[in-house]
Amino acid sequence: MNILILSAGSSHGAGGDDYPSCLAEVNGIPLLQRLVSESAGLNPEKIIFAFQQAQIDKFHLDHVAQRLSDRAEVFGVSERTQGAACTILSGVHHIDNDQELLIMNANELVRADLVEIVQSFRDRKLAAGTITFPSVHPRYSYVRLGDAGLVTEAAEKNPISNNATGGIYWFANGALFVQCAMSMIRKDARVNGKFYICPVFNEIILKGFKVGVFPINSDQYTPLKTERQLEAYEVSAGRGSA
Repeated sequence: MNILILSAGSSHGAGGDDYPSCLAEVNGIPLLQRLVSESAGLNPEKIIFAFQQAQIDKFHLDHVAQRLSDRAEVFGVSERTQGAACTILSGVHHIDNDQELLIMNANELVRADLVEIVQSFRDRKLAAGTITFPSVHPRYSYVRLGDAGLVTEAAEKNPISNNATGGIYWFANGALFVQCAMSMIRKDARVNGKFYICPVFNEIILKGFKVGVFPINSDQYTPLKTERQLEAYEVSAGRGSA
């Protein structure tokens, strides 16, 4: 398995501190380190980190990644890409293969057993899968489920169901993600001018493959996309509630 940690977003910080949000600390442990630790049970062949090149240069994030895992591979992207799918495809040579691919967003925290989640996807012989939690807020991506509990449609920033996705996307192999992401881009399936990860499921479904979900409770998911969300996380986790 290859794990890709997507951490090419903007910086956040208080008091003039502009460190990347993936370095937000609770009890001295950066969020990035927590993500790596929680995925260790999957025994990945490599952990791929996608950072902004400017942040690599300024904060030595390549060295941070190498300290967190001896299986780390790092690639840098420009500050502004045309969305998360394009960011990942910038490192296509790391993932275009027959290894399983697990994509984790570094600005979302999931409190669930990743080994159990991935094994569930494998046992059901899915081509792809994601976690879901109940929501109707249009900030999230969503999937609609059919009678068999499989995904029939995926949408970004559009609550087509109550099943919001939580920043973890699994693909049976990296080549499938690459092929379907490129198909999505060729169709110019943008949302607000960008190409996202979740709509890649639509291309997989069109190929006749199965896409499934692993439901979690809403309190098992924490978004860390804004300064306020990061501050709330740091405070609550510091009190032992994370």
